[in-house]
Order: sequence, then structure tokens, then C-alpha cells
Amino acid sequence: MAYQYRLLLAILSGLLFAFIFIYMALPCAFTALVPLIIALHKLPLKKSIVPGLLCGLTIGSFSSSWMLESLAAFASTTTAVFIYTLSVLLIGLMMLLGSILLYPFINNRLPFIVKSIGIASTWTLFEWFIGNSIPGAFWFHPNLFKGVLKSELLIQVAAFGGGWLVSFFCAWINAALALCLLQKSKQTFIWLLSLCSFFTGLSYLVSGLYHPTSKNNETAKVALINANHPLHMQWNEQTGDRVVQEMLRLNAAAYATGSALHIWTEAIVPWSFRKDDDFLQALLKNPGQEKKGHIIGMLTDYAPDTYYNSAYYIEALNDTVQRYDKQFPLMYSEAPLTLFSVPLAGSPGFNIKAGQKDGLFRTLAGKAGITICNESLIPKASRKLARDGAEFLMIISNDGWIANSYLAQQHFYSARLQAVESRRDVLINSNSGYSGGFNSMGKELARQKETVGFVLPLFIRKNTTLSFYSKNYHFFIYVYLFLTVLLSIILITQTFKRRIA
Repeated sequence: MAYQYRLLLAILSGLLFAFIFIYMALPCAFTALVPLIIALHKLPLKKSIVPGLLCGLTIGSFSSSWMLESLAAFASTTTAVFIYTLSVLLIGLMMLLGSILLYPFINNRLPFIVKSIGIASTWTLFEWFIGNSIPGAFWFHPNLFKGVLKSELLIQVAAFGGGWLVSFFCAWINAALALCLLQKSKQTFIWLLSLCSFFTGLSYLVSGLYHPTSKNNETAKVALINANHPLHMQWNEQTGDRVVQEMLRLNAAAYATGSALHIWTEAIVPWSFRKDDDFLQALLKNPGQEKKGHIIGMLTDYAPDTYYNSAYYIEALNDTVQRYDKQFPLMYSEAPLTLFSVPLAGSPGFNIKAGQKDGLFRTLAGKAGITICNESLIPKASRKLARDGAEFLMIISNDGWIANSYLAQQHFYSARLQAVESRRDVLINSNSGYSGGFNSMGKELARQKETVGFVLPLFIRKNTTLSFYSKNYHFFIYVYLFLTVLLSIILITQTFKRRIA
């Protein structure tokens, strides 16, 4: 195959990946790697650098385009263009690394099924490594499972191995399809059909085997309160009173639903938490006699110009107040300067201090595990919550900076993955983004996105069943590592024997 055609295949692979991230396109999850594998097949190692880099640059050019508008709203256009260019380059280098890792598993003499497993396990470890290296930047994560987030059925295997197991099957089918096209044999085609049938059948089986053990089918009613504050809303003497009065109106509407728990969004006001805050005291004024619980996102003072991004659970300000501090600050806007992080020029000196403990609140609606904003897309931020006793999960967020991009929808549907992984009902309440929830099977309970404030009452079912993934988070990671190391040893041994022959 001519080299220029290989480069075109690399670009095609990048476009398919971009469709995964932007549209969560299911077919692309099973085909995005195919052109890249074909492009790298029987290509000298030195020449394989360009296809991998080109694939990544193509992905980044499209998947990072949201930065040009969103970051310009926080900083200058020049800063947005700089960070966009940097992101495109980093994604290019990231895919270059991925291609180098895949290269020996694509170009060897191993049998079809073994070769495809080697490609799949190596790619899954690559995804896991990137996700854990830069957890605060989910838009960099090259996860194939993002293409499956809209499928209630095919996401089910996540109950055993999380999103990584979904990605493994996606990568395995990608590899099998690519090798089938390269080898053009009836046997490889049968293997491919068998693999697709196995994955689909396993998804049905996992779904059918799941039986939640709830406390006498105990449910609880909660109210999501979303003020939908505009991105650049000014808090001053002219607007402050009006905004607060609107929030109190929404609060009264939530009380009227009879919900046991009221859940607000992330950082609902631009000041830090204080027990003597008049606004909080007004929120907690119950027009009835029944006690209510409130989860409220607010900042917590840490040091000058440094804060915790916190969630508070409050029943009464004179009682014990529970607090969770966000553990994985968002790159570009919350994280301090690192190799992979440039704080926004529009917010100098404002940094978020990372919390150290998982969030588990004992509420009137049950034990609630909580994550904040981008943490819902970071497996290690929520993997222990069910095991620690959470009966349902919730995500509070402010998607104002990505409200007009594809990331808002990706953020919402990532809650489905979290629900299936943990076998817990998951609620998400996002300012300017999508709010709603999924049950423990991944079925969508509600989805709402507005430009004005609203209250969304929902029933959640408390669950104490622990999924295999919740109990054995690292099990399949060790399996992928074992397969990759074993096949690497086999390849090294084969190479050594050929050289001395």
C-alpha cells in the first residue's frame, strides 16, 4: 500500500475517533481503530510515527474545537487559540504513543485471535494510563467506551470491569475487523462474527443476571434545584437581590414537592461557606414541620486565593454539617500550573485545592455518594463509593463553560456508565447543562436542559448490591497487564530466535 494512502487512513481513523467523542456514535466505537491498524500494518517502525501523530492531530483539531469559544469566554481569544493549539499537539503526541505501543502487536506472526487480543489489551492499558495520568482533563481521554454511552444494552458489561472492559471489547472488535480485512479469509470472518455475537450475548446475560437487593424496595424522593445561572452573571447590588430571590423561589418550589432531599448544583454562589450566612439560613427555613436535607455546592476557604470546591450536606446549621471537597480539579480552570495544565489568564491567583477523601453523605434519603463536575468522568473518583456504603450516587456540576459544546451531553451520559459500574441510581444536576438521572440498570430516568431555573423531582431506589467492578476494581486491569506482558515476552522470544537462526 502506498504511503500516502496510509496517511489518509490515519486521518480517517482520527475522524472516526472525533465522531466518538463529539456524537458518541456507536458504530465508530467498533471501527475507529481499524484504519489506523491497517495503516500501521507492515509499515517500517520509523515510518509509523507519522500516521499515529496525524491521527491524533485530526482528533484534536475537531474534539478540541470547543475551546475556541468556551475558553475565550473566560480569557482572551489569544489564550484560547494557544490552549487549543497546545491541546491538538498533545493529543497528536498521545496518539503517537498509542501507535508505538500497538505497533509490535499489529506486526507479528501470532495467530489471528491472539494478535487481536494483544491489540485490545494494549489499547485498554493505554486508555487506563492516560486517564490516570491526567484525570483533570477528560477531553484528552481516548476512551472507546464513550461511543457506547448512549447504549443501555452494550454498556452492561461495565458492571464487571467498568468502562475499561467496554473499551477492551470495542478494541478487540476493532482489531478483529482490521485483521479480517487484511487477511481476507473465511475463518477470520467467522471469528469476527463470533466475537460480535459473544459481546452482544454477554451484554444481555449481564443485564438478565442483575437483581438489586434493595431495602424492601425502598425509594426516596429528591428534588434537583437548578438556578441555571448564566456563565458571566454579575453579582452586584443591582442583580444580587434579584438572583437570590429567584433562588429562594426555586427553593420554595422544591419544598412544595415533598422531597426528603434538595440537591443544588456546584458553587451556587460566588462566596465561601459560613454557618452565619443569611442566604443559607433563608434556604433552610422550612415552611412545614418535616425535616429536609440539603446538598449545596459552595467554596470553602483554604488560603488566600485558594479554595476547596465543596459540597455540603445540611439539615440545620446548628447541627453537624457534612462536607466533601473535590479531589480532581479541572485542568485549565481550577488546577495550578503543571506540565499539562495552564490556568486561565482571566482568573489569576485563583486555584482549587484538591480534597483527600471520598464523598459519602448520610442523608434523609439514604447514604449518598457524591462527585463534583468532571469527577463523574474519572473512575477512581467514584469507584469506592458503593463499596463504602453509598445507596445512590449524585453528581453536582456547573457546565456553564461547556454548555454549548458536545461535552455537556457527554458529561450527562457518563452518569449512565457510573450507574452500571456501581449498580446504583445516579442523579446529575448541572448548571447550564443536562440534569436528570439513570437507574442502576442504566435506564434514563429523566433528562432536562433549560436556560432558566427549574426544579426536577425524582424518585431514586436505594440499593446495597455490590457489582463485581465495585468489589474488584483492579481485577481486569491486571488481566490486561498479564496478557500484554505475556504476549510481549512471546514476541521478544520470537524476534530473538529469528535473529540467531
